[in-house]
This record gives sequence, structure tokens and C-alpha cells, in this order.
Amino acid sequence: MKKIFALLLSAMLLLSCLPALGEEESLPLTAEEIASVCEGLLSEALERAPLAAEKQDDGLWHLDYGDFVLYTPDETLTGASPVAAAELTYRPDARGISAGSSLDALLAAYPLDNALLTGAYDEVTLYISGLLPETVSAGCAVRTGSRVLVLEHLVYAAEGDEATLSSVVYTLEGNTVVAVLWQPAVAVMSLPEAQSEIDRLAALQEENEYSMYRSDAPDAMAREDLTFGSIDFVSAGVQEVTAFLGEAQSDTWAQDGENWLRVMQWEGAQAIFQYDAARKNATLQLVQVTGDLLEGPRGVRVDDTLESVAARFPQEGDGIVLYGDGENAPYGRIDFSETGVYLVYAAAVEDGTVLLALTFVGDRLADITCTWL
Repeated sequence: MKKIFALLLSAMLLLSCLPALGEEESLPLTAEEIASVCEGLLSEALERAPLAAEKQDDGLWHLDYGDFVLYTPDETLTGASPVAAAELTYRPDARGISAGSSLDALLAAYPLDNALLTGAYDEVTLYISGLLPETVSAGCAVRTGSRVLVLEHLVYAAEGDEATLSSVVYTLEGNTVVAVLWQPAVAVMSLPEAQSEIDRLAALQEENEYSMYRSDAPDAMAREDLTFGSIDFVSAGVQEVTAFLGEAQSDTWAQDGENWLRVMQWEGAQAIFQYDAARKNATLQLVQVTGDLLEGPRGVRVDDTLESVAARFPQEGDGIVLYGDGENAPYGRIDFSETGVYLVYAAAVEDGTVLLALTFVGDRLADITCTWL
């Protein structure tokens, strides 16, 4: 049974490898491309009646044609009707992206100067192309660690002392696209305002708080992987942990021989620190995650599938050993019990060995535990 499972897991990994990060770069978005998409959808809409029509609070009509929705101030469309936005529901857009597309497919459809998505934990700039007063295109994303929530591609086009803003906005859940919105050049701002927005995106390019793990040939888990969000398991103290997670809901102390243990708990997460006899010199000993509050090394999260988690680590061994010898770090192994499946990875660091244990119930990750051996 174990041998068969290992062979199946190996096959799944071959199918689920990420696209190569060195592929030819896609072309930047243009205002003309966005306008062309919206004009094409308007032409289609003129050939048929909407399935539903509803006026929104912002004064725009929501005209639903099944596989796309137009937002326009006109209840009855003509060839001159302005399109404020076009939402594609069941069809691919001009870049081949639709509901159900993966984050990797979305990233590959546009320029990407930031393959590891290095930036702030909650926001990242993907690229900036051009300088005002010439046209500037840029890509950016709102995220929580490795989970991207909204990804935008923006086009700033100067017109005299003003600039128009066109955009394509993708909404994601679980790093899968769920909504696609194309918006032509309806937003107008001053050139200084446009430059201020571009400057903010440029400043975000200098952020290096967080990098997303992306690789089609994963290496053994190493020292640099041992992070929970922006918390470094090896070096973080109480201040760094609470700065990221906020004040603990529960904070208790227990004596451990001559030393002390401090157990801090949040909803879905806990951290245990060891102190000396004088309750000083705290060292982080364990982090456990059972909810969605915090992601683990290489961006793994509770409720991720076994296949998606295993794909972030090497699959080189035979049987229960995934890589290494299964005993001396670095190694990875898969263990089985009556209640679930366990992926266990060990990393060697200067002061010893850190163990990452991932517990699956069914096919879903239920517990992430990181501790010193």
C-alpha cells in the first residue's frame, strides 16, 4: 500500500509542476487592447437581448448576457454607448484567462519582472514598464502571503496635463481566478496624481519582507524556508511574533525543569517559547497552525491538498522516503496511520535540526507543526 501510494504521489507531482519561470515574457497591456475588448463585447451585445438588466447604485446598468456582463450608463445600447467595465464570466479573455485559471497561468499571461513575488506580505508589484508622460503599464497584487486575492494590470496614458487609467482586474480564491473585469480608460486624474500612484508601486518593488515560493524543481527544505508569514522560526522572539499576529488570546507560563515555557495562543495558531530560570532569553521552540490565520513554510496552508503541498518539496526517494535518507537532515518522508497521512521534512540549521510535520485528514492539510529536534 505504501509503495503504491508513493508511486501515485510521484505521478501527481509530475503533473502538477509549476510552469518554468524562464519562459518568454508576455507583452505589456495597452489601453488599446482593453478598449478593443470592451468594444468587441459591445458589438456582440448589440446582436442579442440581455438575459437580465439591473440598475446599480452607482447609476450604471448591469446588462447580463450570460458569458459576459456589461456595465454602462445606457439602459438601451447603441453603437456609441460607453462601456464602463466588462466582466467575463464563462469565456476566456484576450489573454486566455477565465474563471478557473490558475495563478501561474495568470502570471504567465503578462510581463513578470518579479518571479518570486517579492514584496510586502500583503501587497506586491509585478512589473512597471514605461515612464510618464509616455504610457506606463504596471502589474500589482493584493495578497495574504502566498495567497493572492486581487491581481491588477494598470495602464496610465498621458493626455496633456491629465492621465487616463485603464485596467484589468482579476479576483482569486485559493489562487484560482473567480472573476475577470476589463475596464477601459474611464478614470481621469492629473499627471502628478498618476505619477504618485506609479511612485508608490515603484517603492513597493524595493520591499523584501516576503517572497513567494515558486519552483518547478523544488530543493530540499532549508534554513531560508523556515518562516510563517514574516515570522522567522529560527530567530523570531516574542516581539516579532506578536507584531505579526497581534496580542495573544491566551498567554500562560509553565515550569520546565530549571527553565520556563511560555505558551501563547491565537485562534488557529500557537507558539511556545522557552525561557531560562530568570524568565529571560526567550527562544521559539514550536509553532503550530490549525486554522487559516497563518501560513507555513513554502506557503503551505491549512486545507491545502496533499498533492499541492507535496509538489513544493522534492520527490526523489523510494517508498516512504521522499528525499534524503529519512533520518539525517535534510530529508523528507511520508508516514501513514489509521487517522491520516503525514508529510515530515527536516532542515539542518546552525544550532541543530528543525522538523516540519504536516498532518492530513483525508486529502486536506489539517495541522502544520514546526519544532526543534
